[in-house]
Amino acid sequence: MKLSVPLPGWLKAQEEPPIDGVIEPVEMVKPALMLFCMVCLVVVSSLLVIWSAHQYRILFNQQQELVQQWDELQVEWGQLLLEQGTLAANNRVESVAIKRLGMRIPEQVEVIRDER
Repeated sequence: MKLSVPLPGWLKAQEEPPIDGVIEPVEMVKPALMLFCMVCLVVVSSLLVIWSAHQYRILFNQQQELVQQWDELQVEWGQLLLEQGTLAANNRVESVAIKRLGMRIPEQVEVIRDER
């Protein structure tokens, strides 16, 4: 007993073209549709490449601006540290205490020790 299983459409033998060489329009639709789909995919792919390059340029410019801003902040931080060091120097603190607050250096200093 022989079992007969129906074959899917893509496995069936294709019909031979007519002998006179005329191809029917229905047979031309499938290759034309495939070509149109491929062209559309190529166009979409190229547009996505252009868009991604544009996004890269935008992000790169933002990154460069942030690096420049970071450099400027580092310079300002260094200047603030120098200013703090200058304002906190012992001789400056002493001169401000004498001029503004009227303080003076004591003439006699006594050291008291805690003896227990």
